Amino acid sequence: MLQLKRTVLLAMFAIVVSLSAFIVWSGFSSVYASERAVVTKTFQLSEDVETLTLTVEGYDGSFGSRLELPDGHEIKGKDSTRILGADRTYWATAYTISPARKGDYTITIDAPVKAFYNLIVDVPHFSDTALHWAKADIDGYVERGIVKGYGNGKFGPEDAVTGEAFIKMLVLALTEEQPNGLRQWSPLFRWKMKDEEKSLELGWKEYDFLRETSGEWSAPYVSAAADLGITSRWEEKQLRAPFKRKDAALLCANIMNLLAVDKPKVASFNDVSKLEKEYMAAINLVSSQSIISGYPDRTFRPEALVTRAETIKILTRLEAFLK
Repeated sequence: MLQLKRTVLLAMFAIVVSLSAFIVWSGFSSVYASERAVVTKTFQLSEDVETLTLTVEGYDGSFGSRLELPDGHEIKGKDSTRILGADRTYWATAYTISPARKGDYTITIDAPVKAFYNLIVDVPHFSDTALHWAKADIDGYVERGIVKGYGNGKFGPEDAVTGEAFIKMLVLALTEEQPNGLRQWSPLFRWKMKDEEKSLELGWKEYDFLRETSGEWSAPYVSAAADLGITSRWEEKQLRAPFKRKDAALLCANIMNLLAVDKPKVASFNDVSKLEKEYMAAINLVSSQSIISGYPDRTFRPEALVTRAETIKILTRLEAFLK
């Protein structure tokens, strides 16, 4: 079902948008006024959610507004904030309600003459990511089908991720679905490989990750990663365990080394000198490109476990590097 995090209402039209399985738009009054006027917009929430943010934007000067909650209480908004946009200046006021109960949310706007307004609604995908630092990246990976929540409205951003789950996300991030439903390695990724023969070979590979197998759920993804030659360091049972930061660094470095990359400077972390050389080299490489960063106390914390949110942030940065 279509989920929209950010829905823009142009109030000259009656638009009904399905924002999620339980959110619908209601009617609202005209927002284009020949004289200064009172404009109302109503958003109908048909089930309780953890957080709801309603933002009103206008382009014709400062405006005042107030929000009426489903229980009849009113929140008086401050005067709108002037924002210098890339193309033009606009004014905006945002209301964040947490928790948000089902019912009608009505915003009343003191509209300037000939004012045109946008109403933007944001309902997080998960109740435990609304204020999370990786929310945007998590939402992006969810929308691309790379990762899912737990089915109870939660994502578990701080939960540890196993090696096989890390590899699944990595493989899905670097492959693209074809018209036949199968997936192939992204051309942008393959074309940058320094081994042209390997690049051509991978161009013929197709993967059916949706096909049921009699083995482990992760087997197709681990097999695809093995086609790249990046998983030989880990045995199957090791990949079922929570992944450490040093392992995430090594796996990402193995991907990066498929391309022609400059030799990085030696990282100045004070807790990696006793690691195996391959781990040290990997940490140098990923930290030099800010794929995985260290901490302010000059540590890398190689033995720390990688969380689901950290995995998505790491892979987002890796994708940007590969492009």
